[in-house]
Amino acid sequence: MLAIHDKEKRVIFSKGKTGTTTLQNALEGINGWDKVMGEGDTTWYGIGAEEFGRKARQEEIVAMLSALDYDLLFVIRKPWARYVSGWKEMLQDYISALIPEDEFTEFWDKLITDPEQLIKYIDRLFYLTQFVCSEEQAVEHNWGRGFTLHTNYHTCNWLYMCNQFPNATIIKTENLTSFMRRIGIGPRVRSNVSKQSDIDALETALKECNHYYLIEKFLYPEQRKYDNICQRL
Repeated sequence: MLAIHDKEKRVIFSKGKTGTTTLQNALEGINGWDKVMGEGDTTWYGIGAEEFGRKARQEEIVAMLSALDYDLLFVIRKPWARYVSGWKEMLQDYISALIPEDEFTEFWDKLITDPEQLIKYIDRLFYLTQFVCSEEQAVEHNWGRGFTLHTNYHTCNWLYMCNQFPNATIIKTENLTSFMRRIGIGPRVRSNVSKQSDIDALETALKECNHYYLIEKFLYPEQRKYDNICQRL
């Protein structure tokens, strides 16, 4: 999510699966927050082909506005919780491309309640998305092996941005409600909330799949960054 208040020179930014859908929906109706969007690219502020030869990434807009002395606010979530939630979205997106909409819920319920089949599906997706990562990627991310699943918007390691912009205000997902109250947003029904039973089943399957040791390796540097950030709060 990226939200910009030009008058107050404030920027709220987070990567996918940080629990910000409710905040995003609330900000879209508040005067002053006239540039609000979820995941994806944007051409705001004239940053487009003339600047980068493509649409600007949200990270690039954050960097540009930081240089213009905008206050940055980053929303972060526990890496493992974000990763599991990201996997759920990816799995559901893969399925939705194959299954008619009226059959989706039944198919998903069968998959998420069948541990053996769910693990098999997860391992197959790892196998099909593996790529040889560069030496630079291996050092920076501690990957060892690369998977396009781990470069996805919803699962990628991104907390390095908190080190790149050390003056940014950090908001933990579990503190979003109190943050919303501070900026004048009253109680809201939470949007895009997953069933806890789905999350529990997926969490167990990820821990029992053949690639879990690689998941741990991938998330290790992100967890360390998260712990260090929380120590500074």
